Amino acid sequence: MTDIAPLLEQEIGQVAERGVGPLELPRFTQADPGWRGHLLETLRAVEDFSTERLDTLYNEVCAFYPIDLMTHKLLVPVLEQLGERWEKRDSGIAEEHFFSAWLRNKLGARLHHSLGSPRGKALILACLPHENHEIGLLLCALGILQLGHRVIYLGANMPTLQIARVSRSAHASGIILAGREVADPTPSLVDIAWLVKAISIPVFVGSHYAVRMNEELSGAGAIPVGDNLTLGLRLIESHLDAQVARQRRPGRSRVWG
Repeated sequence: MTDIAPLLEQEIGQVAERGVGPLELPRFTQADPGWRGHLLETLRAVEDFSTERLDTLYNEVCAFYPIDLMTHKLLVPVLEQLGERWEKRDSGIAEEHFFSAWLRNKLGARLHHSLGSPRGKALILACLPHENHEIGLLLCALGILQLGHRVIYLGANMPTLQIARVSRSAHASGIILAGREVADPTPSLVDIAWLVKAISIPVFVGSHYAVRMNEELSGAGAIPVGDNLTLGLRLIESHLDAQVARQRRPGRSRVWG
């Protein structure tokens, strides 16, 4: 895995910066016959609207690879290609909706069965108001679980102002917000700025909204983590570790749970 990691990180950045056309595969996928095969078979299963074949492929990949690697080597490329070609094929929109619905159900079931395991810090995950695209947030939740944290998953279209009360009731250590397609970014920015001031835990913001509003979010006291899941999870973990280190410095009062 150590030999793959630098190439994977480089490829993640390249995939995040460009679109993938209907016949174009990411460079690293082309250089890896195993992943290229999984990608092409997944696309064929989607074209045939075969839930059974998608389930089989998903189970085969999950048996050998962690969720973050599968996300960037298979799920993200499939979603990108379906998104690029949905207006170029007679059934393109149906294919994109079919795969998104299947993936949302699959990830939701995996999250449900994993929620009782970790015993680490509690993190709240929610989409910004009017944001109904949950797949990125679900993938983030699974990544957070793999890091050993507890997940409080609030899902799509969550009023930001209610999250402050949830954070106090759940004794959360951090909040992760996601927004992919926010038509008017200003109201969400105002809510996020209020949330940062209302609580004493870090507020992370990811997905396309974090890229679009990077400077504004930083100015409001939030922590933008971009639209790259793997790198975003590393940044979140780094901030949480630094927070623990600050709390343990001599001379600071502490409350032990």
